[in-house]
This record gives sequence, structure tokens and C-alpha cells, in this order.
Amino acid sequence: MPERKLLPMNQSQIDFQQLRIKHILYKTKVRSVLYGGTYDEVFFSHVGPISLWFRTVGNERYSNEPELNELTRLHNELGRQADVIFTLYKSGQIDQAHEGLRTIDKKSEQFLAILSQLEGRLAVQV
Repeated sequence: MPERKLLPMNQSQIDFQQLRIKHILYKTKVRSVLYGGTYDEVFFSHVGPISLWFRTVGNERYSNEPELNELTRLHNELGRQADVIFTLYKSGQIDQAHEGLRTIDKKSEQFLAILSQLEGRLAVQV
């Protein structure tokens, strides 16, 4: 069996993998809150890990990429939707809050698709 060599990841692949992981964690934490987990105010704030990634890595390295604006917009929409469903949950409207997860899931799919598109486009340029 021939030995397979792992190709090193370039910086953009590492950056986007970090964003992908942070995004999946964000979505997981939203779902966790609706199933009785603890709401992490800092995590969901403007100083949370995804917002920090956009302000630092995103803006420093990819501010000229049009997809970054779309990713930022989608993340902000996810945050607003999360706030809505957290409010529904806190007010006892559990079923409506769970229905709101569908919107989170759709926006998450869009986010990940655009992220993959950007990652693929930049990988070709390297």
C-alpha cells in the first residue's frame, strides 16, 4: 500500500476551518440553551469567539473578499434569530422557540456554503 502524504494546509484553510468550528459551536450552543443548557452571555455577545474572529482574522486578512461581508451579515442574522428564540424560550413559548431552530439551521447552511465557496476560491489562487 503506497504511503499517502498529508498536504500542509495553507493559512486561509486554517483560518476558515477555525471559523467553521466556531460557527458549529455557536449553533450547538443555541440548540443547547433550548434544551435546558446554560445561556452564555459572553459567548453570544459582540466579544464572543465568532465576532472576535470577524474583527481580527476576518478583517485583517480577508476584508477585500466579498464573501466576508455576506458571512458577517449571515452571522448577525443568526445572532438576531437566536435572541428571538431565546426570548421565546424564556417566556415559556418552547414550541415556537424550537420552530425557530429551523431558521437557524437554514441560515447556518447558507453560512457554511458561502464559507466553503470562499475557501475553495482562495485555495485555487494559492
